[in-house]
Amino acid sequence: MPDATPPNPDAVIDALLPATGIPLDPAWRAAVAANLAVAGAIAAALQSFPLPDALEPAAVFEPGR
Repeated sequence: MPDATPPNPDAVIDALLPATGIPLDPAWRAAVAANLAVAGAIAAALQSFPLPDALEPAAVFEPGR
């Protein structure tokens, strides 16, 4: 099971910015960190949702059918 502790948004920003080369205006850093925190909370809620073992994956989606 993955670690349930969400990553620190500032650490994520520091790790990803050099890899992406995306400039970040320091004035926007707090807003980006807040959005990452919300996204992390949503992901944690989805990851913690119990699914039955007998659950089957959905069929292949074919547009227009």
